Amino acid sequence: MADRSRETDSVQVRLIAVDLDGTVLRGNGAISRGTRRALALARRHGVVVCVATGRPPLGARHYARVLRAHGPLICLDGAMVFQGERRLVDRPLPRELAVEAARAAERQAGGWIALTRVGRVHGGPSRRPPQASLGQVLRHPGRSLRFLRSVWREQHHWSVEVPDEPVYKLLLWAPAGDARLALDEEVRRLPVHIPSPPGSTMEVVAPGVTKGHALRVVAETLGVASEDVVAFGDARNDIEMLAYAGYGVAMGGAPAELLQVADAQTESVQQDGLAREIRRLLKKYPPVRRGG
Repeated sequence: MADRSRETDSVQVRLIAVDLDGTVLRGNGAISRGTRRALALARRHGVVVCVATGRPPLGARHYARVLRAHGPLICLDGAMVFQGERRLVDRPLPRELAVEAARAAERQAGGWIALTRVGRVHGGPSRRPPQASLGQVLRHPGRSLRFLRSVWREQHHWSVEVPDEPVYKLLLWAPAGDARLALDEEVRRLPVHIPSPPGSTMEVVAPGVTKGHALRVVAETLGVASEDVVAFGDARNDIEMLAYAGYGVAMGGAPAELLQVADAQTESVQQDGLAREIRRLLKKYPPVRRGG
């Protein structure tokens, strides 16, 4: 973990940003009672709670309502940020880059999913994302079934073309082995941002789009200094967010890249790590209500 020495007596927790999958949501999609209570405690202390997720707006809004997180909403890894219906960030992939990346997957006999504001469009020779394969479902049932639920909950259809409407995020895949390596190499030459780790289903967003940039916009909109921001995450797409926050917390089991920028590591989502850390921070650094 980074030794940034940010946890000092001057910290005031005013904004908490939470990732969803692996941070708030357990493998079966459940949210623990402890997590709900800890976030409710933060709200009672006047802390703004902000959901920051790679999910599209429809799914993100659902969980924000469940969590009663009424702060701005970071979706699609930061490509869209909402404050109510107002868009604070709206950064779709340039269409030519989206088409080029999708074609790269097709050349490797793979497939793609284009995430738009309202749903998903599937395309490519392969109609079965890796998360939907029998082997993946058997090895990682929670993660795979959560992915499939997300797909079927949202509007989706098949297409041979990347949709004309703005595409905010692409998911790309190819068969294992040389095809996957070739896809990875080809897409990483494009001027895009890839928050996913090599070798997995590739996530592609516009250059400069990160949860960290989105959280900065949220904090500045709310008039909150970065040192008063706490962020929780568990994956590579949370790196920039934890690096920006005054106090970044990695969940148990987080990858080494995230631990390098985190100020602390808590227990896993299965062990209610987020809830424990929120209660500890609020006890040690009670928020000071501003104004009024």
